Amino acid sequence: MSNKHHSIEISSCVMDPQTQLSDALANKNIKEFRVAFDLGADPLRLDNNHLSIFDKALSTAGCAEFVEECLQRGCSPNYRNPHLVKYAISFATDSQDPQILRSLLRHPNVMVDKKYHELTPLNSLAKNLNNENVSNAKECMKCLLDYGASPNIPNQADFTPLHFVARNRKLDDIKKREIVEMFLSYPDIDLDTYREGELREKLEELYPDLRLPEARSTTEVTMEKLLSYIKCGDTEKFKEQFPQYQLNISDKDNLKNTLRDENVPLFLEAIRKGHNEAFDMILASGVNYNAVLKGNSPMEVATIYGNSHALRKLLELEDLELRLRDYPLITVIRKMNEQPAQEYCDYRKCFYTLLESDRIDINEMDKTRSTPLHYAVKYRNTEAIRELLKRGAYIGVKSRFNELPIDGMSPELLEDHFDHCISSNGARVGDESFEILVNFMNLMPQGDNKAKHKAKHHLREEMAPIAFIAKSKEHRHLLQHPLVTSFLFLKWHRLSTIFYINFLLYFFFAVSIIAHTVLKFRESDSNAATVIFGLISWVGIFYMILREAIQFVMSPVHYFRSATNYMEVVLIILAIMTCTEPTYDHETQRIIAVFTMLLIAVELCLLVGSLPVLSISTHMLMLEAVCKSFLKSFTLYSIFVITFSLCFYILFGKPQVDEDGNPITPEDDDFNKFSNPLAAMIKTIVMLTGEFDAGDLQFDTLYSYLLFLLFVFLMTIVLFNLLNGLAVSDTQAIKGQAELNGAICRTQLLTRYEEVLTGRSERSSFIVNHEPFRSICRRLMNIYPNYRHIAILPNDSNKIFIPVDDTYEMKELGVQLKNNSFHPLPSNDGDKVKKLLDAPVQFLPCLCSCITNKCSEMDRRTVKLAMAVLEQKTIKMENRKRMQDTENRLRNIESKMNEMFHLLKAIKNDMN
Repeated sequence: MSNKHHSIEISSCVMDPQTQLSDALANKNIKEFRVAFDLGADPLRLDNNHLSIFDKALSTAGCAEFVEECLQRGCSPNYRNPHLVKYAISFATDSQDPQILRSLLRHPNVMVDKKYHELTPLNSLAKNLNNENVSNAKECMKCLLDYGASPNIPNQADFTPLHFVARNRKLDDIKKREIVEMFLSYPDIDLDTYREGELREKLEELYPDLRLPEARSTTEVTMEKLLSYIKCGDTEKFKEQFPQYQLNISDKDNLKNTLRDENVPLFLEAIRKGHNEAFDMILASGVNYNAVLKGNSPMEVATIYGNSHALRKLLELEDLELRLRDYPLITVIRKMNEQPAQEYCDYRKCFYTLLESDRIDINEMDKTRSTPLHYAVKYRNTEAIRELLKRGAYIGVKSRFNELPIDGMSPELLEDHFDHCISSNGARVGDESFEILVNFMNLMPQGDNKAKHKAKHHLREEMAPIAFIAKSKEHRHLLQHPLVTSFLFLKWHRLSTIFYINFLLYFFFAVSIIAHTVLKFRESDSNAATVIFGLISWVGIFYMILREAIQFVMSPVHYFRSATNYMEVVLIILAIMTCTEPTYDHETQRIIAVFTMLLIAVELCLLVGSLPVLSISTHMLMLEAVCKSFLKSFTLYSIFVITFSLCFYILFGKPQVDEDGNPITPEDDDFNKFSNPLAAMIKTIVMLTGEFDAGDLQFDTLYSYLLFLLFVFLMTIVLFNLLNGLAVSDTQAIKGQAELNGAICRTQLLTRYEEVLTGRSERSSFIVNHEPFRSICRRLMNIYPNYRHIAILPNDSNKIFIPVDDTYEMKELGVQLKNNSFHPLPSNDGDKVKKLLDAPVQFLPCLCSCITNKCSEMDRRTVKLAMAVLEQKTIKMENRKRMQDTENRLRNIESKMNEMFHLLKAIKNDMN
């Protein structure tokens, strides 16, 4: 038994998975069938007979389990054999197995009326009925009818399924009657439309006692008749009878709205079936294309069924109403990777049709606040991602699951698109008029007019995508891309005013309170200086209280999440206690003053580390990294520290006694004697650094020597050097990517400031929601919509020009633009509507010039990176053009050789 199992495993490993899948189906071995799937077999690969495994499973009776497995592995119930142009439902009908048919019909939207050789599945079953297969065929027909298959679709000779049953001579009367009664039990059965009512006459002749449905007028054009023409694809009859139907309706009711609504079912069915001629005719008749039937609008149906023709025609209608619940772009993206259910279905074409329409919001959101870009990333559709990014899809939208569209997006794809956002105005590189154009369309929301109008009056989060890039290890290198660095430059240009004002005020407060404390406790003779510094300290304390109160009011939830805020509250309390005249003892005052100065130093160090100077931010990062690394390591190794402390306390902390056994009180300090556990631990930690003071230790036994040597080897030599090595490794890693770390520091600082101003979920506090605070905060924080793109002049001191919009800058220059849509900067100097980047607050100079360069000039490194991107793009374009030229040459050579071959062949034939 074990040998047999072993041979099966070997054959499974050696045999080709596709062959194994075919053999498993032939042997009806479902276990081997699943193993072949796991090995990578494809059930849709066609063999030499142009049949796939899925086709064979569908058309073979007793293989319902195999069909279920294929459907679970991704096969579509609307699968179509590309060579035979035959659908899965037709293959399942060939098997005449009700179980296989039920396996397909468990899925929604199965195309049960698709024809193969002019026969629908229902027609095929009815045509091939006999006494041997009647039981299974009847069950299959019932499944199809219950699912919604039409019993009125004829073949090319106008025979419906019931026609075939009534004319069948291979069935005995009892079984034939049962099937006839089954068909007649469905209310929409038509006995009169085709072949001039021949079916009704046949049934009356065969079963005179059978009650038949009421006769339909064959001359009157009804809605049901037109629907049947659309369903069976008889466009000619529809075109012939639809005008008569319109006249009949207009004669009955002259109300125009009734006529418009009457044609809506026909309109929707024409969209579902992809009959463009019928669609155009109904649309031209004045149908109500904004009507909703059973919750479905024409726009929604065209999107779901991938009817690009109908979608394009509908979007061209000026008064078309788009429902918020439709999400057409999201629907198409979700279906782009599916196999088309019908020939006309083209979701890719629908996708581009929607993108090219100005009626569609590229950042539309569904109930989960997910955008089309979210779904394109979710379904790994690279083409859709690229097209959405090119058309300005915003990458900073957070879904209800707190996910950004770039979460899961390939860093290479995102970097390639960022490169496309860097362009030039077409001038020569050395000309003074040469401009580098930076497009921030993906870093700023480009919604509809209502969203834009709302954005002008409310604060928005703009740092969300940059903050994610800074946190993601895969995307972090993109912080050095010129698109991102220039965006950070503009954000810093806005928020630097707040930062530097806060930094200067806190700096004067720190200097004043430290001077006041030193003069106070040193009992200086200069009482006037002590009083002056004390007054300045109180001003600083009131500023700190005001700052913390504003932060709390603006963003209470975020306030309590920051440990720095707790430290600042403690600092305010200790500063007040230091500057007041206390009632407690002098020693307590000194302790409070000491902790106040320590907290002031920590806060000042954090502020200095946030300065946009590369060397300062690098050193602050090194300090933070070394501290975190040491604490993590020392927390683990503290087990040995505590153990050695207790060992030293037991061996060296025993009390000294005289000859009579009485304890002797030592004259010197107890610190070196390990007299208590706490002192022993502190002494051990000091010894860890190499300060042994071994002369004060009494080595009276061999064990004390061994313990001390073990401590020196394990803790001082090994552990301390290990910690030093980790610190050196961390500092070297930070120095190696100093520029990247500087960008991370700036991103974190700007994100913190933005979170305080905007609160949570872009809902600002009541202070910011009222003027003039709203305009001030928006001016100091948001760069949208004013800086949607910028122009940098690398040959003119790297000056930055911004487009003038109809918001803040527009009011200054008195210029009015008609729309607020995104436009690239024009290349003609005379047509440019732009100005030099100025200070965020007009009555203050640009504070960032104190540390870096002028506020209207981009830093050199960003300009160099942008130029490198432009050069790389030029090289890629030249290589692509060279490859196209080579392909064209090879194609021409091939055509010439073919001509020569045919010429030589003709000459040879003439000679013969």
